[in-house]
Amino acid sequence: MKRLFSRLCGMALAAALLVSALPVSGARAAGIQVTLNDQPVAFSDAQPLMRDNRTFVPFRAIFESMGATVSWDDPSRTVTAKRGDRTVKLTIGRKACTVDRAGSDRSFSTDAAPFIEGGRTYVPVRFAAQALGAAVGWDNNTQTVLIVDTEKMMQTEFPNQFQAITAMTQFQNSVAPKTARALSGAIGATLTYHTAMGDIPVVINGTITGAESLDAAQFTAKLQTDRSAIEQAITANEGANVIDENVDALLKKLQNLTVDGIVSRVDGKLYLKSDFLTEVGIAQGKWAMKPLDNTASLTAVKNGDAIDFVCAEVQKLTLTPGSSSAQVREVVRRLSDQSATTPIDGSGNYSLHFTADAYTSVDMKLIPNQSLTIIRTASPYGAEAAPMTTLTTVQTKSGASISYERNASAYNAAVRIDLTNGAATTAPAVRPAS
Repeated sequence: MKRLFSRLCGMALAAALLVSALPVSGARAAGIQVTLNDQPVAFSDAQPLMRDNRTFVPFRAIFESMGATVSWDDPSRTVTAKRGDRTVKLTIGRKACTVDRAGSDRSFSTDAAPFIEGGRTYVPVRFAAQALGAAVGWDNNTQTVLIVDTEKMMQTEFPNQFQAITAMTQFQNSVAPKTARALSGAIGATLTYHTAMGDIPVVINGTITGAESLDAAQFTAKLQTDRSAIEQAITANEGANVIDENVDALLKKLQNLTVDGIVSRVDGKLYLKSDFLTEVGIAQGKWAMKPLDNTASLTAVKNGDAIDFVCAEVQKLTLTPGSSSAQVREVVRRLSDQSATTPIDGSGNYSLHFTADAYTSVDMKLIPNQSLTIIRTASPYGAEAAPMTTLTTVQTKSGASISYERNASAYNAAVRIDLTNGAATTAPAVRPAS
């Protein structure tokens, strides 16, 4: 019983906090190919290679194939690529890198550092291409990196056709924290688990405090769980004597939780730490990590235009060899003004509906100078089917609210977080210190 209940509580917390720690494995590849806009990229004297499950390419070949001017600074061992208003800099042996776009300098951390081998400088292809506004995919069957130049497609095939997205990202920019600011708010969650013991409701409420900057949000959540419904379900199905000291200890741990977290817009990851995460296999004092695939709606677009948002949405696609350009083109079209609607009263409100992929539908609505609402629904039965999950974010000048709903065979979940901006404060960490 203790093992069953421990697993149940762990599932409840993991679902409420949207945590996933599944490992990703991969085999070493040979004969790696690269395509750009469905056309092969030629590598004359140095070929792509795989290291630590990351694909690297000779920096000059990949950047120049995308129309960038490249240079090498020997004293600092730094690669620089320039295209239009973008400047990308990577340093040998360092994961830290910078992307300057229209004078907005941002620091990032890649998963793998550039290196020199055989007299050639290699850079991680995914970051290199994405830094220049491209979508990147991988086809394991053909060992091929698929690159589609999204930014160039927007500029050449859909010129001046992103007024709605630009207005929305400008609003995000206007409410973004120009300097670090405090955050405070409330959390509420209701989870109903369908188990052999019957439906077990888990009700969680609490407060959240922290800080936010353009690069990250750091928070501490104090959560309280109503244990009475859990006890009633256990007693009704298993008998009162099942709640021994071990189960009682778990209930007490669940009853009062402290969760520390970092939403890193530099890493694109959510980090969480809590004593209760030991119930789902996370070692005491260690951080759990979940990649964020929804950063376009979690953070303001610093440059206040459509390009970064569209590129982020396109990157969610699973690209297919031979048709990757067509896939990207369809999403870009749906995000263009061809899909946007505005009221005829001239209010300047914008509404935009699009399918981000085969399973995900997005609705965005802007009320100028007031709010931006983004509703993202997903279903395994198709983007336009009844949703299994719904994520809603509402941004205003004074704060934000985030709602998450999931209806599945094993459980139903509803989580809401309401945040209010506060006075200036110390900048948050962008990732755990250890």
